[in-house]
Amino acid sequence: MSIWIVDDETNLANGLKRAFERKGYDVECFSGVRELYDALNVSIPSLVFLDQCLPDGNGLDALPAVLKAAPRCKVVMMTAFGDSSLIVKAIRQGAYNYLDKPFPLDAAMNMAEHAFESIRLRSMSAPAYCDSNLLGSSPAMMKVRDALLKVAPYQETTVLLTGESGTGKEVAARMLHSASGCKGEFVAVNCSAIPEALLEAELFGYMKGAYTGADSDKPGLIEAAGGGTLFLDEIGDLPLSLQAKLFRFMDQRTVRPIGGTKEKKVNLKLICATCLDLEKKVRDGSFRKDLYFRISVIPLRLPPLRERGGGDIAELAAYFLENISRRMNKSAPELTDEVREAFASYPWPGNVRELRNTIERILILRSPDSPFVRLADLPAEMLECGAQPVSGGAERRGAGVSLGETLDGVERRLITEALSKCGGNKTQAAAELGISRFSLIRRMQRHGLE
Repeated sequence: MSIWIVDDETNLANGLKRAFERKGYDVECFSGVRELYDALNVSIPSLVFLDQCLPDGNGLDALPAVLKAAPRCKVVMMTAFGDSSLIVKAIRQGAYNYLDKPFPLDAAMNMAEHAFESIRLRSMSAPAYCDSNLLGSSPAMMKVRDALLKVAPYQETTVLLTGESGTGKEVAARMLHSASGCKGEFVAVNCSAIPEALLEAELFGYMKGAYTGADSDKPGLIEAAGGGTLFLDEIGDLPLSLQAKLFRFMDQRTVRPIGGTKEKKVNLKLICATCLDLEKKVRDGSFRKDLYFRISVIPLRLPPLRERGGGDIAELAAYFLENISRRMNKSAPELTDEVREAFASYPWPGNVRELRNTIERILILRSPDSPFVRLADLPAEMLECGAQPVSGGAERRGAGVSLGETLDGVERRLITEALSKCGGNKTQAAAELGISRFSLIRRMQRHGLE
């Protein structure tokens, strides 16, 4: 976290600087508005203590420019006049809080702690499976992490993340942003979630009077990501009309808001992601070929969960059990060996997102008395999904008779016969019946056969 102190009172500024540096923060001091503007062109602060009366301008007048350049930073106005109208105006313009001079050092420290806590809470609300790290020890995931760390230092190199929905593309993007060490923000945009009519204004911003309802200047999300990372999710759904404008931005690294006449240079890392086949979209003409080559400088595929193996699934499941249980103020249960096998054999069509949602559902619906997650706690569709009928099995049970549709008495008899035929071996009995081993165990429990 970085703190800027903008005040021409040297003693006050240096005193705050020493105090915050002792707490481990990066602190810079500026004596006026001009120095503040110059600094905003090269980096972005997390928190700004901004004096209202500066030798070359008014801090309150500079506030909109600060928030325009760094929309997510917190600004604390400092004033020696105690004018309530100034304070109200500052808050309305987006100031986080204010301090009346003279103020005790503890007041500034408490203000900073609250501001950073607000920033941390905002970061926690962002969607992520595992903070900013990709979990998993499989060779496929180690290869992905290794590639991300290699490309992270190259701020202007564009990365294209591909993979099925739920494989963790945004988590990978956040990891890349974190590893890059850049001081700017991580700004995520889902191109398919914003109506086409609004997407251009959201990305590029607009000037006052550009169209009906544009009653003030608004910077776009590209500008907001300056010095940081812009993550364009579902880039394959970007309308053709905007693909040309995005290509121009990537070529020139400048943006011009709607209704504007001047262009502004923006340096950022661009990460795109899609679950679509962009090469196919290029062939059918729905995605620009030149843009595709621009965004796919470093293409990385996130493997589906079913390709990562049981080790990754167990690792992720343990993480979600611990994380979600803590959020629910519960102690985390353990998975039985049979549940681990069921997890490993399930194809997880929704990938990591489905695993996380399944864990949450289990934690809500299971009995809190048991320290274990058992097969009975799993969704029925997960147990049934593993069905692999053996050749001839259906005929032996009777043509047109499905085990799931059989009456309890018939089902119990068929299970007993299968177990007897297989000498009590559940795996072979399950294959004989054409169901998964986990489904057989669950049915045996229901019929009191185990």
